[in-house]
Amino acid sequence: MTALHIERLFAAVSVAAAFAASACLFLIELFAGKQLLPRFGGAPGVWITCLAFFQLVLVAAYCHADRLIRSWSPRSQVGLQAMLFTVAAIVAPLGLGAALTEGMQGQLPVPLVVLLMLAASIGPAFFAVATLAPLFGHWRSRWGQDAAAGEAAADRAYGLYAAGNAGSFAALVAYPLVIEPVAGLTSQAELVARLYAVVAVLMVACGWFTATRSRDAVMTPAHPPCPVGWPIWLRWAALAAVPASWLSGLTTYATVEVAPIPLLWVVPLAVYLVSFVVVFSPGGRQLRSLERPAVMAAVGFAAWLLAGNVEQPTWPVLIAHLTAFFVVCVGLHGVLVDERPPADQLSSMYLAMAAGGACGGLFNAVVAPAVFDAHHEFPLAIALAAALLPAAGAGRWHSNRWLILAGPAAIAAALAVLAPWLAVPRWAWLAVLAVLLAVVMAVLRRAERGLVVAAVLIVTFFMGETFQQVIHRSRTFFGVLRVCDAANGPSRTLVHGGITHGVQLVSDDPERRRIPLSYYAESGPLGSVFRGLETVRPIRRVGVAGLGVGTVAAYAEPEQEFVFYEIDPEVVRIAHNPDWFTFLADCRGDVRVVVDDARLALAREPDASLDLLVVDAFTGDSVPTHLLTREAFSLYGRVLAPDGVIALHVSNKYLDFVPVVERLAADGGWMALRGLDGDVPAEFARSPSEWMVLSRSLEGIKAIYAAPTSDRWQWQPCAEEPSGRPWTDDHTAVAEALRR
Repeated sequence: MTALHIERLFAAVSVAAAFAASACLFLIELFAGKQLLPRFGGAPGVWITCLAFFQLVLVAAYCHADRLIRSWSPRSQVGLQAMLFTVAAIVAPLGLGAALTEGMQGQLPVPLVVLLMLAASIGPAFFAVATLAPLFGHWRSRWGQDAAAGEAAADRAYGLYAAGNAGSFAALVAYPLVIEPVAGLTSQAELVARLYAVVAVLMVACGWFTATRSRDAVMTPAHPPCPVGWPIWLRWAALAAVPASWLSGLTTYATVEVAPIPLLWVVPLAVYLVSFVVVFSPGGRQLRSLERPAVMAAVGFAAWLLAGNVEQPTWPVLIAHLTAFFVVCVGLHGVLVDERPPADQLSSMYLAMAAGGACGGLFNAVVAPAVFDAHHEFPLAIALAAALLPAAGAGRWHSNRWLILAGPAAIAAALAVLAPWLAVPRWAWLAVLAVLLAVVMAVLRRAERGLVVAAVLIVTFFMGETFQQVIHRSRTFFGVLRVCDAANGPSRTLVHGGITHGVQLVSDDPERRRIPLSYYAESGPLGSVFRGLETVRPIRRVGVAGLGVGTVAAYAEPEQEFVFYEIDPEVVRIAHNPDWFTFLADCRGDVRVVVDDARLALAREPDASLDLLVVDAFTGDSVPTHLLTREAFSLYGRVLAPDGVIALHVSNKYLDFVPVVERLAADGGWMALRGLDGDVPAEFARSPSEWMVLSRSLEGIKAIYAAPTSDRWQWQPCAEEPSGRPWTDDHTAVAEALRR
């Protein structure tokens, strides 16, 4: 085999190594997030904090790689990396270091606890793999490099970056669609460990080949590199920070406000990675002359959607947001490609990009929840993208001024046609005016145009806030909570994102205030549960997973005890405030609230201590998956009396939990009913809801079945032998629950 053939072989190996290393990184990330979610109620903040952690570790890893490249010979680099991989595999086996941080939960801010848990578990392994992207690129640039081949070396090095992001994208797609449905957490840990070993072998092979081709003690470049100055370095960091912040903001917005589907958490990240694949690929910069008008239009369109609170129709709105995000990422990341340094300085650029990404991620995960009372970081990221517009396509846009003018004008015309259909308020048009203002300023070549556009966009978003009848708003790790007065009636609502979590009539009459509304109406399935059980035997003690505004307490009678389990302390504070809601204050029985995750709290309850367990815990619009596993239902059975009943609220627009619960019922020997109260006229005081009732007592099931509370719905027996395997703590696949 000739030297040329050997080099081509190892070129293919380097591509495979970059692909596998990035895939391993993201499998570690997704695996860790999957394990952490149940500990914190499945909140989107868990994933956002995970993103920030991994971006922060990337900075440390790229610093290590940069120092390694500058100070050590290729042979030493390979030896040190092999040692790092070995130590990481020994010291931090894949699995959460829960024992190290169990006592911290409840004493430290939740984001900090999440960061510590990640650092104590998969942090070392992630760090080891993360160091490889700069190293692979640098090694690849040295193969055959000479004075005449510097540009080709740079192309080879940066080409591996595209291959790495392709591997990340492949892992993101494969995890929810292939890996999660067939492999539990134990199997996933084995898969990640094996891929980690494969990456280590490929790393040693690439490093060995580089060492054999280099005669220098240290990797001295053919031409002395010009040091990267701080202005350029900070510019690179800013161009990376804004898309990273937009990524976290869009992830939270999409999975809380528009479509609360945990599966969607990976989609914005996949779009983000594809933008890197596009701009770093051969031919990826062919359309750079169109980037300025494209980025300008994307920023304005995203601002218009957000300021106008456009959330319906769901999937077109999500696609529009993702498209705008992709265009902005390509534009800003494309500037990084255009300004990339020689291959000898690529580690500096990687470090700047990682630092910018970490700053953007940490701002959303740590700073924004402490500073803002709503998700203001998302519109701020859009505004900052507008401020960075001068960086995109500089020097190429002036000759296309008529195209720049025509593009936003056409978009404005289209929005004018669609506005009545989308029911967009008038103040949202300020975003369109901001885009047109940016166009005029761009044509006039005013240097301050980006800052003015950013200011106009910020004013647009906060003007939209003033039109909402919000009497209180607060933000926690678990989301943004708003107490709102109804515009058309004497009622008050607690809203999380776009989901209502409780409604109460505003009245001076306690009896009127005690009327349960929304999903908990007496004429709905939950009213039937209480009515049916009362015909069998007295209800002494009721447990409720999820507090909301405490509506379930309206069913309490004297000498009954209702115990609520709520993970978010702010929800407890709101429900206890009599100026906003009085279900707890007006409760006729004894009421107690336990601030903790429902499963952890129930595990401390005595055996057979509950007559009824109402599972009404929601993260956004979705039941946390750790409350729908075999182990969870085994716990429910232990704390319930022998003839006790579970009432499970499974209402969801996007996920169908009925088959999931049917499999758990069949597996645990429960009899189950399903009640779908969907035919609810607009003037009724209740909301459409879906409930399931489980019991091991035939008498209790019969009593509930025979006590319908409305002629608009009725109980239906569940399948006795459903297909599929039940969810467990080791295996939950959200893709299985997607409505077809």
